[in-house]
Amino acid sequence: MAPEYARAAQMLKEEGSEIRLAKVDATVETELAKQYSVSGYPTIKLLRGADKEPVDFAAGRMAEDFITWLKKKTGPPAENIDSVTAAKAFIENNEVVVLGFFKVNVIILFYHKKPIHSK
Repeated sequence: MAPEYARAAQMLKEEGSEIRLAKVDATVETELAKQYSVSGYPTIKLLRGADKEPVDFAAGRMAEDFITWLKKKTGPPAENIDSVTAAKAFIENNEVVVLGFFKVNVIILFYHKKPIHSK
C-alpha cells in the first residue's frame, strides 16, 4: 500500500491540491499513535484541524481510491450543475446521484446506476 499512498501524494501535488498526505512511524511516535488510537498497521486517518475528530479512512487501497475519498471528505457538500449536458455527465460519472432543482417548486431526482435489492 505504501507505493500507492506515495503515488496519491504525488498526484495531489501535481494537480495543485491543498490536500497533503503524511506518514508517521507509530513504532517510534508511540504517544502520537496512542493519541489517535492507532492499534494496527497501516492505519490511515483524516485530520482536519485540532478541534475536529479524526476520520478513519474507509475505501480501497489504490491511489485513486485515496484521492476520491479525500476529495469527498474535504470538498463541497454539493455541486452546482447548470446544464442538461453537465447533469448527464454527472450521472454517468457517479454511482449514486441526488439532483435538486430549486426555484419556486422543488423537484429532487434520486438516481442509482445499480439496482438496490432488499432481502
